[in-house]
Amino acid sequence: MSNESTDTELIEWEKLQHQAVTGDPVWRLLCYRESMFLLEQVREDMKAFEHSSVHAPSMGQLLRATGSISANIAEGYGRPTTADRVRFLSYALGSARESISWYQALRPSIEHVATDSRLTRIARIRRLLIGLLSRLRTKTGRKFDSW
Repeated sequence: MSNESTDTELIEWEKLQHQAVTGDPVWRLLCYRESMFLLEQVREDMKAFEHSSVHAPSMGQLLRATGSISANIAEGYGRPTTADRVRFLSYALGSARESISWYQALRPSIEHVATDSRLTRIARIRRLLIGLLSRLRTKTGRKFDSW
């Protein structure tokens, strides 16, 4: 699986990031870069609901779930054992799936937002995480549960 992206939006966004972010070894993981970009997109999506108290709880959950993806990837990357890495990357995978649920719940209210684009990006992050987890679990001899 290539660690490169042909997503021009992502590539342009990457160019704007501070060296303190891009200089960290975790930046080499495409799933990390994708999840950081997704988080920025979600923050932009939330601006459309700044004055909507009806959607505030769901949008807050969406922001927390998407933020948790990159946070757990970063946390896992810094762990010394494969078992710890697997645990945190599994949390990131769960947060990606939760993000899909929140976008689906909000979909009727946010048609003006590029929902399909966000769901596609989350699905790509999910695939990348599943691949990474599979490789790590093979390394430890633990079977990957694909449920």
